[in-house]
Amino acid sequence: MKLSENLTIPASAADTAAMYADESYAEVRRATLRASSASSRVEGDPAGAFTVRTEIAMTTEKVPDVARRFVGATVTIREEQVWSAPAADGARTGTMSIDVAGTPATFTAALALTPQGEATSQVVIDGDLTVKVPLLGGKLEKTAVPYVSKVLRAEERAARTYQDSRSR
Repeated sequence: MKLSENLTIPASAADTAAMYADESYAEVRRATLRASSASSRVEGDPAGAFTVRTEIAMTTEKVPDVARRFVGATVTIREEQVWSAPAADGARTGTMSIDVAGTPATFTAALALTPQGEATSQVVIDGDLTVKVPLLGGKLEKTAVPYVSKVLRAEERAARTYQDSRSR
């Protein structure tokens, strides 16, 4: 099922890339999502191409009942973002994949990071959510889209918190 989000990040494109590549940003995301744990590993340098692998464990209390019986009380989300080196204007492209451990649910997306002035950037996430369960997959995808969308949109709040902590 298609899922797209346009996020406004309160930082330049270069600072947004540096934020994603900062392993401490995982802790900000953990707090924003009220997850029980989060960690990340970065390969490469945000001045060029880089990859961020993040693992977040969170409860499923807000997941609809029809989906919760497939995932249980908690889930571990494994996310990988692969970012290109910046273009002359600071724009980047990338890919994102999210795997919900122990479930047949995956999300894959194209990413675009574009500058929107000196202190703002936009991240466009354009992807597909897939739940591979015979007969119920489509229903589970429809049920999961609002939840996944909410998790993706939390990035704006986490980015604001991160940027505010940097400007102190």
